[in-house]
Amino acid sequence: MNIPERVIDALREWGEVKESEPLRHYTTYKTGGPADALVLPRDNASVPRIVSLVRSEKLPLTVIGGGSNLLVSDRGIEGVVMRICEDGSRRPKMAVLEDGTVYADAMAGKESLIEFVIASGFGGIEFMAGIPGCIGGGIMMNAGTFMGSFAGVLMDVDIVDGRGSRRVVAIDSSMSSYRHMDIGDDVIITGARFRFPAADDPAGVRAKVEEILADRRNKHPLEYPSAGSVFKNPQGHSSWKLINDAGLKGKTVGGARVSDLHTNFIINAGNATSDDIRNLIDLVRETVYNKFGIRLEPEVKMLGLF
Repeated sequence: MNIPERVIDALREWGEVKESEPLRHYTTYKTGGPADALVLPRDNASVPRIVSLVRSEKLPLTVIGGGSNLLVSDRGIEGVVMRICEDGSRRPKMAVLEDGTVYADAMAGKESLIEFVIASGFGGIEFMAGIPGCIGGGIMMNAGTFMGSFAGVLMDVDIVDGRGSRRVVAIDSSMSSYRHMDIGDDVIITGARFRFPAADDPAGVRAKVEEILADRRNKHPLEYPSAGSVFKNPQGHSSWKLINDAGLKGKTVGGARVSDLHTNFIINAGNATSDDIRNLIDLVRETVYNKFGIRLEPEVKMLGLF
């Protein structure tokens, strides 16, 4: 899709723009074709302006964060892709507010928020240890572990809707479920406020985070590009065990492989394409269903044309 130069020039008023930019540079799978235009907003105030411009031009708009839970088509994504995640030139705002809550920009990486929260004397953030990506994406999918999830610490979020309007949405338990936060489909999170408990022993919180990270390094194939756990756990089952018991450990399609270390990880074992990964996901789902009658639901979000 050709994006008019006047639109590109207008987008540059609100952030850095890269044309025909390969999205493999922005996904943890290290795969994905180009975006017609990738825009990196200068700040939160730029986001509604970008949304309004793109919508007025009737162009497709796709929003991504850290790319840790995405599989982008080898053909790329048409239109404008907006990336909301910190990088070398864009640093998130984080602060302890007067009421004792913690504010963080949606672009903040989870590691950055963990460090800030511990340094500020709080705990309750241990569940985020080792979860990749940025805060906005973590909120949208209510990311978490057996130790907790975003829903347990989140108070409210700043959003931009599909018309480019900004508002605050309060979060309550009825809006959250397993790997989902019901904020709306056509919204962009720009910031959030959290309530964390004061830590009696901040050094102990830090030690627990390090312990969790060490355990993940032992159990997960972190030396390979991946999107983490590929499938949600079906009610009463563990996806990794279903995949393992279906005899799929080490199964390959092209450069994609079911990890020998953790079978709910599909890794880029060497020059995999997004099609390789997608085809292996489909093969795993079909095999598990044929053997156990259980349909695995991917956590990974697929973008673009497959």
